[in-house]
Amino acid sequence: MPAVDTTGGRILLVDDDPSILKSYGHSLREAGFEVTEASVGEEAVERLEHESFDVVLSDISMPQIDGLTLLRRLRERYLDLPVILMSDALDNGAAIKAVAQGALQCLVKPIAANVLEEVADYAVRRHRSRHVWLAGLRTRRGARIPACSFSATDAKNEFGRLLDTAIQEGAVVITKHDMPKAVLLSLDEFNALAHRDQGRLETLSGEFDALLARMQTPEARAGMKAAFDASPAQLGKAALAAARKRG
Repeated sequence: MPAVDTTGGRILLVDDDPSILKSYGHSLREAGFEVTEASVGEEAVERLEHESFDVVLSDISMPQIDGLTLLRRLRERYLDLPVILMSDALDNGAAIKAVAQGALQCLVKPIAANVLEEVADYAVRRHRSRHVWLAGLRTRRGARIPACSFSATDAKNEFGRLLDTAIQEGAVVITKHDMPKAVLLSLDEFNALAHRDQGRLETLSGEFDALLARMQTPEARAGMKAAFDASPAQLGKAALAAARKRG
């Protein structure tokens, strides 16, 4: 399995305030991240349709599509993409809604450059680590299972969507506290896995039966009796002779 790349990362920064885009974008670029800026929610959605990102960092209060609406739309299409929301003031209600809808964190502006860097780095590492883990999942045909995952809360609240995804993709990973905890398989995948090694087991069983049959012949029994009755010196002599024959 390849090592996780913890350097840099691609961030989509969304805010209708040009000064925030300039300031936070500069800080993140100085920290080594690749930053793409969007001034409205619609632009962010369009960017995501054509580009891949490790993290979305978005303001909550925006015209037309606010941060919470953007979060809901992203969760419908990008299940495991970390989303960090930013607020101009401490709003416990908005923060609770953000986390309940799947936001990784909700930060209050102004955000210090070192805090912004640490949170973004954590989100990037989490996103890439999950993708590396999921890359090891294979279907019965050997194809990689798409990196689809649901948190335990989402799995409970949106089981219908989770089930549809499992049927379509073959499997879905269920996480708790950002760690994979369970895998939901479609019936086809389960049956394939349950019977995948049946032929191999039957082959091994046949080989074992054949070996047991050879051990039951008079010659084999006589050899085993001679081995058990032999002295240590006789066993050593026989082992030396066998080694010389092989060499």
